[in-house]
Amino acid sequence: MKESLWDLFLETFQHQRKENQLRENNDKTIATQTVTQNTIKRLEVIYIVPSRYDDEGYVYQWQWGVVPSNSLAVLKGLTREMIAKNPFPDVTVHITAYDEGVERIPIAKIARLNRRHDTRVVVGMVGVQTGQFARAGDLALEFREHGIDVLIGGFHVSGVLSLFEEPTPELLHLVEHGVTLVQGEAETPGVLEQLFQDCLDGTLKPIYTFPKTPDLTNAATPAVDPEYLKRFAVPWGTIDTSRGCPYGCNFCTVINIQGRKMRCRAAESVLKMIRENYDKNIRSFFFTDDNFARSKIWSDVFNGLIEMRSQGKNIAFMMQVDTQSYKIPNFVEKASAAGCRMAFIGMESVNPESLAAAGKSQNSVEEYRAMVQYWEDANILVHVGYIIGFPADSFDSVQRDVAFLRDHVAVHEASFFMLTPLPGSVDHKNMVLRGEKIDPDLNKYDSFHETFTHPKMPQGEWKRATLQAYASFYSIEGSIEILRRTPPQYYWYMFWNCIWYRYSGVFSHTHPMMTGFFRVKHRDRRRPDCPKESVASFAWRRLKEGFCEAKIYLRLFFEFREIWLQTRPKKTNQKSREQQIWQPLVDLKKNWTMFQHQLAASSWSGRCEETLRDLRSLLTLTAGTLRRMGETAFATSKSRARKLFAVADEIEHHLSEIEDAPVTPTLLQQSQAFVRERLIARYDAITSRYFWLYTKIAQRRANAVYKIKHGRIFSRDVLLTPYMIVVDAFLALRFGLAAIRQEK
Repeated sequence: MKESLWDLFLETFQHQRKENQLRENNDKTIATQTVTQNTIKRLEVIYIVPSRYDDEGYVYQWQWGVVPSNSLAVLKGLTREMIAKNPFPDVTVHITAYDEGVERIPIAKIARLNRRHDTRVVVGMVGVQTGQFARAGDLALEFREHGIDVLIGGFHVSGVLSLFEEPTPELLHLVEHGVTLVQGEAETPGVLEQLFQDCLDGTLKPIYTFPKTPDLTNAATPAVDPEYLKRFAVPWGTIDTSRGCPYGCNFCTVINIQGRKMRCRAAESVLKMIRENYDKNIRSFFFTDDNFARSKIWSDVFNGLIEMRSQGKNIAFMMQVDTQSYKIPNFVEKASAAGCRMAFIGMESVNPESLAAAGKSQNSVEEYRAMVQYWEDANILVHVGYIIGFPADSFDSVQRDVAFLRDHVAVHEASFFMLTPLPGSVDHKNMVLRGEKIDPDLNKYDSFHETFTHPKMPQGEWKRATLQAYASFYSIEGSIEILRRTPPQYYWYMFWNCIWYRYSGVFSHTHPMMTGFFRVKHRDRRRPDCPKESVASFAWRRLKEGFCEAKIYLRLFFEFREIWLQTRPKKTNQKSREQQIWQPLVDLKKNWTMFQHQLAASSWSGRCEETLRDLRSLLTLTAGTLRRMGETAFATSKSRARKLFAVADEIEHHLSEIEDAPVTPTLLQQSQAFVRERLIARYDAITSRYFWLYTKIAQRRANAVYKIKHGRIFSRDVLLTPYMIVVDAFLALRFGLAAIRQEK
């Protein structure tokens, strides 16, 4: 059936091209298009990763990005390999790459290149996902107005053409305007040569369909550009060592686009790429495989990395794996030895009903805490992907589940995604076939917008639940808890991650994986259906936005100063007298981590009474020890004794409150909050000199404000204002220096 459609598309494509050639004031472009291949001496290949639009129609762009594009690196590597084969002896091929998320696309400059009589320009939109497709389409049409050939590939095009016999309207619209669609992977032998030869001949087809699953064994590795990485907050290299996934999740597009059979690169080519990039001062890497644990070469790659690290190469990496990967013999242990510092795991939900709806039969909620602990024991951080919007979810249930994820499963980092029926997934196909209403605006398919009607959350509540999930997980208290359970060697790595996620999800309301630092906007880069603002109104908009952005950064600075004061690693070689006095709380803090296992298991198995009994015993023991120490000579002053008695009284009061209360998971969570926020936090405040100073200043500042409001301007707290300002400035400077130096 597709063969007949291709004929129709080709006829439409050729008709449109003739119309373009008749455009006024485009004589140079016409001349370029009608020359023979013998006159073309240079082929300009322009690869572009398009961005997407914000809710006001402006292109998302940042001064510094966060996640580099692996698709861009892959296409550059493949094209360089093709050039080395010299398939066009009389034509020089030149590659230029742009990532619109971190730089402006020079459309006018590219158009001037195309007007040269001896040059042919082809623009390739690479790695275009559904959320980027609206912007990619607008860019493509803009290039077509200049007579430039445009190719669009990526997950959206491949996903639609994989599951539907006929292209959808947005694809047809682009084909009608002379844009070429490419389905499949560029690693198929001869793909690029065929595309660029047709471009030189002026015979590009409307649609190219290449095999979905080419062999990757000897494929060119991604070409990581150090200059490109300078546009990102953290310069890390990306590489996919394999493609595909053996599982069958309903929401996933990977299995229908890249297949369920794992295809791998040669381990030596991966290691060679890492060695070459290490020599370029790129020390961190992200294995973008959808499931690295199922890659057949994981052991060889780990062995090679272990050997490099033994030679003094301090390589670190992050990888994506499934929840069951920790059960693979030696996988976690080798990953740790090879330099893995974080594993991104598709947990998706802590609700068994939601996991069943997602087709995640391999996930087991009862094993989650044990899984996280296994990774922790190997000094590897756990970052989970969590989906909000399954049929069983409601606003209240989402908040309960997020609290469970944060406090009981105790992962180090979480990315929350709104369930989105992405083209190429089973969910999307089923919804279309059932005739369900889904949002036609593809720009919203970024996992941060509501794209269909949820059965339990009305319009707006679903998005609010997601934002609240970020606000709860990355609250000041949540960030403190995350950093307290982070291994010391990864403290600053997680510290900056918490800043990034709090900034993105809580303040900027953008998904952390699709954001950056310091927003950039251009007045003329706005969605076509949005009006272009005047210079004055745009300048006023940017002034207000800049002021708000500055407030956010200032707020983040002071929030994370407080977080640092409470969590900064303490030197263990010097144990102060004050720390010795509070030894019972030190023991409680150590035991608390182990106690999380029991809390997590009891909340799902119903063994709440047993867990609460153990918790009462632990608290009773702590209170008794504190009281005995207060009564002995060990407390060398009455003030210390009073502090010990006060904490013991507080513990005993809490025990009396829960004595006759119904035993429920909620009661366990309340007791957990008491231990974390009243006892452990109390110990950290008392034994941290800087934090103790900070709390004193904060209290005096609050007192001064209160007294000024009531006219008592000559009170002691008000008169000490200059002193408080100096101390506050000192703590801010101390924090800034610690962050820059990343003090251990």
